[in-house]
Amino acid sequence: MLCRARKCRNQRENAPTHRVKHNDMEKKGGKNGADNDRCYLPIFAIIVCGFLAGRFTLIPTSGAQALNFYVYYFALPALLFFSLAGATQAEITSLSFIMVHIFTLIISLTLAIVIFLFLLKKTFSEGLMYAMASAYGNTGFLGIPLVIAAFGEEAAVPAAIANFTYDLIIITIVVVSLELSRFTKEKEKSSFVKPVVTAVLLNPINASLLAGSAVAILQIPIPTAINVFTDTLGAAAGPTALFALGLGLVWNKTGHNHETTYIKEYTTVMSLKLVIQPIVTWYLVTFIFELNDVWRMTAILLSAVPTGAVVNVFANKYHTLVEPIPKLIVLSTFISIVTLSLFLVFII
Repeated sequence: MLCRARKCRNQRENAPTHRVKHNDMEKKGGKNGADNDRCYLPIFAIIVCGFLAGRFTLIPTSGAQALNFYVYYFALPALLFFSLAGATQAEITSLSFIMVHIFTLIISLTLAIVIFLFLLKKTFSEGLMYAMASAYGNTGFLGIPLVIAAFGEEAAVPAAIANFTYDLIIITIVVVSLELSRFTKEKEKSSFVKPVVTAVLLNPINASLLAGSAVAILQIPIPTAINVFTDTLGAAAGPTALFALGLGLVWNKTGHNHETTYIKEYTTVMSLKLVIQPIVTWYLVTFIFELNDVWRMTAILLSAVPTGAVVNVFANKYHTLVEPIPKLIVLSTFISIVTLSLFLVFII
């Protein structure tokens, strides 16, 4: 039997690509506040659940790391594979839309790396983690529901494309760079190439991205059992990462309070993620690439979402910025309530 992802392909192939009428946007515009609330409240509720579970010792705070590892090795790979495998060839090769996000990410990552490595004098791994936080948004758990609520079901297709483009580009760059850095330190230069290549290719995140892309491009039928397995397991990635984020906040409170030492870092990341990145995307879709209204607005809004909880998963995996990243994610999510609302008004 063919998987639901295959059925989804057929629906997407028949999806309309017409331009949005102005009066339709006016009707949706009045709902932006309510849509914003519906999308944000579940996110904060899950984070609070994790925080309360740790605060009242219902779950040991050390369990945050175990939950993050579960997301990294199981739930997130399943989610990425399921999302990519369900894409059509046309979606995978939607060159203009994909190029918008590639250019946006390259500019965002390059700017962040330059600032954190050369101006703020961070180590390579710290600079890369801050760069990831400056570019990787909560597109899956917040962005996709938000654009569908704001622009209708037609926004689901470009949102899905943007989501796996972000995953493919950012996660691959981060994993390759951090693995390369780690093996360079641990091995002789003559012997680290093979372990790095092996680690990158066998990494569960990259393996799922490669496998999902191959299935989508080659249009390989997926058995229903595999489809249900990856769909069910992958659905836990977002909620588990958010719960672990809340649990990690309690764990961080037991250490020293270094809040003031991260003011520059927090301000820089949030400025890059919530302001600069969506402005770059706006420029690209307005003056460089021609897209229809829904795809253009979806690109801008998705680039404006706050830092995703998955960044915390990578911080724990590579033991880098374990203390500041969870607080940064929560803070950027709070601030984005204002910035996203402004961008919604601006693009509509």
